[in-house]
Amino acid sequence: MSTMTHVKKTCPFCGKEFFVLENAANKAVYCTLACLTKAQEKFESRGVAFPGLG
Repeated sequence: MSTMTHVKKTCPFCGKEFFVLENAANKAVYCTLACLTKAQEKFESRGVAFPGLG
């Protein structure tokens, strides 16, 4: 039986700490979809492509 290990991360948009499963830590960057959306809008308004989405 495997145990689920969590890691603590910090959202680069709002600065809040959140926990994710260790095996998803590389993919989980933002704490909520709201932060992801706001970050995406910020990048798009600057004319910068948002990596990984599209």
